[in-house]
Amino acid sequence: MFKRVLLCYDGSTVGRRALKRGAELGLLLGAEIHVLSIIPSTAPNSALVAGALGHVCLVNDENDHRRLLAESLDWLKARGVVDPRGYLVTGNTIDQIAAHAKKLQIDLIVLSHYPQPAGGFWWTGPQRESLAERTNCCIFVAVNADDGIAGQPK
Repeated sequence: MFKRVLLCYDGSTVGRRALKRGAELGLLLGAEIHVLSIIPSTAPNSALVAGALGHVCLVNDENDHRRLLAESLDWLKARGVVDPRGYLVTGNTIDQIAAHAKKLQIDLIVLSHYPQPAGGFWWTGPQRESLAERTNCCIFVAVNADDGIAGQPK
């Protein structure tokens, strides 16, 4: 049924929920699991913002995303996922998910459900183009809010 699963992970609480749900499903199915972490192209660069204000920035956003991705892969391995693969990319969320789904021949995409402040969801585009319109696979949206997830998935 589902041989390759793509877990979209952003480090948020709802993102951890999707990671947990996707891992559970992937393990049940014996699927190959891939984790995609996307630094949105619209995200402000901390170093540029600090520099514009005349300050030095010691925060490295890419390193934070890289650390979150590594932690998610370690968490998956600890739960029995064999050889999960991780990808850190920058760009438009929908474009990156669709491109990786195609490149990796993904059967199922798992992502979280939460609105953006400007409206819509992080997996919909500015013209309200949905991820479902861009991919040729199933999409699972993790929405269960009362499972007690506060830190890393348990």
